[in-house]
Parts: sequence; structure tokens; C-alpha cells
Amino acid sequence: MLNNVPVYHGLSDEEIERLSSDISQTYAKASAHQPAGIENSDEDESSVVDVQVVIGREVPAVPDLLGIDPTVYRQINSAIRSGKQHLMFYGPPGTGKTTMAQHCARSLASKHTLITGSSDWTSQDVIGGYQPIGNGRIEFVPGILLRHFDRPLIIDELNRCDIDKVIGPLFTVLSGQKTTLPYRVQVEQRDSDFFEILPKPNPSARKDIEFAPGAAWRIVATINSIDKASLYQMSYALTRRFAWIYLDVPTDLNDFLQQYLTREQIQEMGSQVVLPLARIWQSVNAVRLIGPAPVIDMIKVIREMDSGLSFSADPTEDQAAIYLDGFDMFILPMLDGIFRDGAQAMTQGICEGLKLHAESALRHRVEQRLRSVSV
Repeated sequence: MLNNVPVYHGLSDEEIERLSSDISQTYAKASAHQPAGIENSDEDESSVVDVQVVIGREVPAVPDLLGIDPTVYRQINSAIRSGKQHLMFYGPPGTGKTTMAQHCARSLASKHTLITGSSDWTSQDVIGGYQPIGNGRIEFVPGILLRHFDRPLIIDELNRCDIDKVIGPLFTVLSGQKTTLPYRVQVEQRDSDFFEILPKPNPSARKDIEFAPGAAWRIVATINSIDKASLYQMSYALTRRFAWIYLDVPTDLNDFLQQYLTREQIQEMGSQVVLPLARIWQSVNAVRLIGPAPVIDMIKVIREMDSGLSFSADPTEDQAAIYLDGFDMFILPMLDGIFRDGAQAMTQGICEGLKLHAESALRHRVEQRLRSVSV
């Protein structure tokens, strides 16, 4: 025993018996828990529902998701038609990646499962592993993926987990080959078969030993490009198993805002009006790309603070303060780590957008808070 951590040497009968005994004692002292981020988005796990797969269907555009470039849908559908099973949506935060992943899953199958990446995940959580089942016994218990191997699995913010470690046992399957898990069907028997995962649907699969995916199964994942370099990295080999589809910020930020405000019946817009909020957003994106979602949150909270505010007019000093409240709540937390010169340029752009004069206390507030998140 090293530092009070038990060490088990292989899986001999004696070691399995000792492992079972230790697990049973530990399990009796603590209740089982499900790791954060693992959840079934469709129905209770105990229910039995046939998952219908839509063969040959195109993934249509999402009417309510403004600002998505048509190339996104072209890439999604061409990838699926070409036989690429797994999709990865990546890009700046707030560009609709999770919404798009759910839309694809719903378009291709009648049920899906959504989980959110966590650094606490292990292969046991997602694929499965030995777990205590009472009376000092252990057996293999399938993880979330194998329990729902008949439907699309959405992994949101995938790079928040060590994905190569978490789905390592599945790598061979993603390559089109079956894989053998290091878990015996009969734990106590040395000559027992090991569980296997098949790469394709197989009606004749031995259900007591083999896990075969349903026709609807695929992995649809999302990654924030801001986090891509700072969190867990995917190996190039695993990266190749996905079709990577970039969701960018809207090409014309001012036009996007005008469309949104008109659609939500917040305010009728003239085509030539440049909105103060568009100037703020442009100043932010010149330093760090941010998608529409936090800007829409800004609009909602600004309306709560001043329902009569005109988004097309230059704001008063009091209204500028409201804009900055929304900025502090939804944009500033996403700017941590920007460079000092970027913070200065952003300060200048925001103050010009809100028509803040050089001596304004609000100008000093913008400068101070952007400096606080810069390096």
C-alpha cells in the first residue's frame, strides 16, 4: 500500500477477491453518485424506446438561429452523405454550436443523449467499468455511451474532459474495427470471455458479450475555439475521426442585430442605422471573437433596465451606463487574458460607440475593467 492507496497486482482470483472486498467496504460508506455533466436528455433510462433513424434526410436550416453561414449546412450534409459518421462543431463562444449539435441529432434520429464534458470523467463514466453490485461482488456496468448505443451522443464542450483517456477504449471502434474491453463477462473466471464493442450495427451480436451500435448512433461534439488551446487536447488520430465544422460569428454584426430586434418585435430598424451595440460588438471582436448569444443576453437585460431605450439612437449617459452593465455581466467575463494593447483598443471603440467624452466617469470605468482582465 502506497500512501494509503491499495495496489492490486493483475486480476488473479486472489486479487479480484481482495478488490471486491475493498470495494464493498468502501461502497458501504459512501453513496453512489453520477459524475457532473452526465445526463440523459430524452427519457428515464429504465424506459424502453425504439429509436427511429431518418435515412437519407438532409439536416435543414434552423429558422430561429440567425447568422449561420449557409456553408455550415452544406458541410454538415455533405459530411453525412459521404459516410462521415461523427461531427465536431467548433468556433467562438456564443455562435450556436450546442443548438446546432442538438438540431443535427434531432434531424437524424428520434432520440439523443446530451452530456457536458468534465475533467472528472473517466473511461468508466462514458464507456463502462467494474462497479460493486452488492454482497461484495463486482461486475461490468456499461457507461452512458453503451447504455444509449442506439442514438446520437452529444458531447458538449468535449475538450473539458481528457477525451483520449475517456473514450480511449472506443478509438478502435471509431476506426471501423471492433475492440475488446479489459473486462471479463464473468469476473471470477479466468477463462471468461471479455466484453467487445462492435463498430457497426449487427442484429446477430451476442447481447451478453457484444455491444453493437444502433443505426442512429454517432458522436456529435462541440468545442469552444477560445478553450481549444488551454484545455485538454485531442490527438491527431482521434481528430481525424470527426468532420470538423466551424461556426463563425455573423459576417455583418449590425445586420444581425437589426434582424434580431425586428424579429423579436423589439424595434423596427432602418437599414442605414449603425447601432451603438454593433459598435461595441465590433470593438470586442477586433480583439476576441464573441458570438451572438452573450450579445442577445445584453439586449434582454438592457430592456429589463430600460424598456423604452432605443437601440438605434445614441445613448444618454444613464443609458450608456445600462449598456455597460450588460457588457460587464455577459461580455467582460469572456475577455480574461486579452493583451493590454487589445484592451486599450477595445476601450476606445466602446467609448466611441457609446459617445462617451474623455472626462466621463463611465469611460474610466470601461478602461479600468478591461485593464483588470488584460495581461
